[in-house]
Amino acid sequence: MKTQLTIMAFISMTLFSCQKMLLEPEVENNPVANFEELWKGYDEWYGLFDVKEIDWQEIYAIYKPQVNANTTEAELKDIFHSMIDPLNDNHVFIITTANEPRIESGIFDTLKVQTDFSLDVVRTNYIPELIHYGASIDYGTLPGNIGYVHLGDFTPSQKFYGEAMDKILDELKNTEGMVLDIRDNPGGNDATAQAVAGRFASQQQIYMTVRKKSGPAHDDFTEPFSWYVTPAGESQYTKPVVLLTSRWTQSAGETFALAMQQLSNVKQLGDYTSGAFSDNIARELPNGWYYFVSIGDYRDASGNSLEGIGVEPDMKIVNTKEETLSGVDKALEKAVKLL
Repeated sequence: MKTQLTIMAFISMTLFSCQKMLLEPEVENNPVANFEELWKGYDEWYGLFDVKEIDWQEIYAIYKPQVNANTTEAELKDIFHSMIDPLNDNHVFIITTANEPRIESGIFDTLKVQTDFSLDVVRTNYIPELIHYGASIDYGTLPGNIGYVHLGDFTPSQKFYGEAMDKILDELKNTEGMVLDIRDNPGGNDATAQAVAGRFASQQQIYMTVRKKSGPAHDDFTEPFSWYVTPAGESQYTKPVVLLTSRWTQSAGETFALAMQQLSNVKQLGDYTSGAFSDNIARELPNGWYYFVSIGDYRDASGNSLEGIGVEPDMKIVNTKEETLSGVDKALEKAVKLL
């Protein structure tokens, strides 16, 4: 029981706010049953087979013969990794125990530690009087009277962010321009991200459409729903803005980038975002492992899916590990020059 509670506590900490937990009826626990449950779960609920041009039946045909009653746990992990790897989806992963690394799909199978950004570098070498607000926001003024706001995630409520942006934008209203930094933003709530983007908008514009899985057939989806960025809050900052992104910008951080791309006063600088837009759900295997399934089909304003690709910056500039370790943030420096 203690082990089970530890695993559940770990899972609750690692879930994004957009995730929900679904538990299957109890079935027999053996390697073949676990394989069948995993394959079936993705077959019925994964929302991006068509987008990624994945033949999931072919995946079954390749890996089912490799599983039998004598398959070891280590072998099963390797097979599961090979199965989900072609999905190239950062919202797809498997948690075996709280003490082991996740079985990943997507770029985080190779990216383990972020090396192209450090908020400590910004605080130490660029804004010594950086102000920390709440759990996830830092802000201040860069040389040249340029505002800087670091948005660490979009997990806090819209109410929290509304009050935060009222205060921050009021304090930075006389700056010449602003750098918005979401280079380490893992996501959170799309509606919160939408509301924050509205603080920089001067008119309403569509920025994405979303449909989600509604049943087990591959074509079972809800009707597409359009998302708009609309002027929001007590005031809007419509001076020039540079949005800094990286491959570590994920999920609601990416839908925020989509919204900001529609604004004429905003330029995006840095790297492509992660390419993991969809909501996901968690499901449990008979052996107690949890697997995560992307259930949404998110499209940009032009109807294009950027899953596995990410939002492209207007200008690509990425700090090297050596630059970050030496205290240099050339992406931030370039952003200031653009303003």
